[in-house]
Amino acid sequence: MTQAFQSPGFAALAADRAVETRLVDERWQAVAWDLGTGRRRVVTDRPGGVHLSEIEPDGDAVWWFDADNAGEGRWRREPFAGGAGGEALYGVPSGRAYGVAFDRTGALAAVVVGVDGASHCYVGPPAGQARLIGSAPGYLSLADLSPDGRLLALGGRPDGDDSVVLWPTGAQATVQTGAQADVQATVQAGAQADGPLRIAGHRRLRLWPIEFNPLAVLEPELLLVVEEDERYTVATWQAGTGLRRYPGLSFDSQISAGWYQGPREVLIQHERAGRSRLLLADLDPPEGQGAPQQGAAGRGPAEQAPPVREISTPGGTIHDLSCAPDGTLHCVWSRESTPPRPLVLRPGTETAHHPGQGLDPDQGDTSRSRRWTPRPYGRIHSFVSTPAGQGPWPTLFLVHGGPATHDRDSYDPRVNALVGRGYAVVRTNYRGSTGYGARWQHEYGHRVGLAQIEDLAAVRAELVADGTALAERTGLCGFSWGGYLALLAMGAQPELWSLGMAAQPIADYPAAYRTTTPALRELDRQLFGGTPDEVPERYRAADPRSYVHQVRSPVLLVASRTDERCPPDQVARYAADLRRLAVPHELLWVDGGHYSRRTADHRSVLATMVRFAEHAWPAPLPLPPRGDRPEVPAELVEGGEQP
Repeated sequence: MTQAFQSPGFAALAADRAVETRLVDERWQAVAWDLGTGRRRVVTDRPGGVHLSEIEPDGDAVWWFDADNAGEGRWRREPFAGGAGGEALYGVPSGRAYGVAFDRTGALAAVVVGVDGASHCYVGPPAGQARLIGSAPGYLSLADLSPDGRLLALGGRPDGDDSVVLWPTGAQATVQTGAQADVQATVQAGAQADGPLRIAGHRRLRLWPIEFNPLAVLEPELLLVVEEDERYTVATWQAGTGLRRYPGLSFDSQISAGWYQGPREVLIQHERAGRSRLLLADLDPPEGQGAPQQGAAGRGPAEQAPPVREISTPGGTIHDLSCAPDGTLHCVWSRESTPPRPLVLRPGTETAHHPGQGLDPDQGDTSRSRRWTPRPYGRIHSFVSTPAGQGPWPTLFLVHGGPATHDRDSYDPRVNALVGRGYAVVRTNYRGSTGYGARWQHEYGHRVGLAQIEDLAAVRAELVADGTALAERTGLCGFSWGGYLALLAMGAQPELWSLGMAAQPIADYPAAYRTTTPALRELDRQLFGGTPDEVPERYRAADPRSYVHQVRSPVLLVASRTDERCPPDQVARYAADLRRLAVPHELLWVDGGHYSRRTADHRSVLATMVRFAEHAWPAPLPLPPRGDRPEVPAELVEGGEQP
């Protein structure tokens, strides 16, 4: 059994019990962890692996999502100590997992599943009969269930009318509807007393619900992150006071947050320029310990800003973290030279512990640097890894997906494998990436795809000019939305790129929109400002098939027949276009849907990409000085691009 894919999920009322998702025989499985004895018991043995697991607050049982290759399935439940299991909630249809949550004691559970283009909310006792609370068209994710079980918090489109949906579960207590309204956000009561409340966002205000305060039982208090005025700010909502921002907890790039141990302590993870940092703040500082601050959005009287203290970390990236009942933070951490591993932090002691492992230095055969490429609209940040020695080198841009994610100071086994074969590898955080502020992420005028490949071209030009990249041997390799950018650039910028490799890509944007999942259709409407019928010219300009007649260099396509995010038919049509145009190409069909849960599948795809690149660029490349060729390790499979 190797490292965890996610940080542990702890039982709030049973400090010695937790659940993990760990790599077992090259498949991710749910694992019950008894912290008292140190014993770990593998709960699942799914051939395709498991990505989602949870534990009930009292630690009695473990939940896991039993999904097929298309990502649809049901939540199942098994006693923590082992024994007969079954469905976690009866009467819930098979669908996509949009979230799971429990009340304070675990007596009531809530799930949201996606079925037939709608989100359906169910509640019920664990292992009991579920009751449908309500349904809504499109995609709503379940953020949390209030401690008293009376209120569901769901998140929709961050800048839409349903950015936050507060849905009563039908318990005896009623939910107050007198929430404040202002020009930034309005709370709209449902038509019926037991209907949902909505906190609406808009283009200049985006909202993300996080979780309810576990200690606020009498009046639920929801923690949120608010993006406005190009800042990301911690906020709370209560029925009696409405949305309250904390300007003293405002940041210039993306944050996530969660309640910590104290009555109103908050743990904040700040992502900036590819690195993570952790901070603790008390929303109710002791008298005299906070700094003066203005009221929400600059209105209201001055009040004390929450005192903030930073938790010492060893740099790099925190991929996931959770808080144990004793306040210890359990993280999955890595940096460019160090594979993902557990990191245990104890706030207040300033100590970090890597269970059973030290920090590995670079092995000396890879040079790593960070580049900032200046452009009129800002600086493009890239991570560049090269073989030891002097360039220029054949260069592959490893293009991240999303686009709402970013490459980080974190370990990526693909980088090591490609550098080991003699390639320079570039990971660029183009416009649309997170981690560089709201303007960098959103403001490129609905020029979807085109703005991003302009950034890739600008970085390429700089690397060619300074002797890092061989001009005639620069290529693109991407997965999912990164694969889409690779195909778009191969046709729109054919003079720049002599190789393109795209796994599970969007190859025909209008067709992909019509056949993908509801969540991704919602994302596309945000990116383009509408549907293909409403803004056809934008989709046409962003569509790789609009430029396929200009492709002149070899292309590798990797697709799965069970991929519902980037459906297979549109990839097959792009391959048919290449065949008709006599463009050298290869189409590889793989199992596992959009993202396989088997590490061997990812190693196989990467091996195919290495073979294809060596065939397209046939001159022999020097092997590394070691006697054996580098292989893709089993530690983490796709460089942190898990869904």
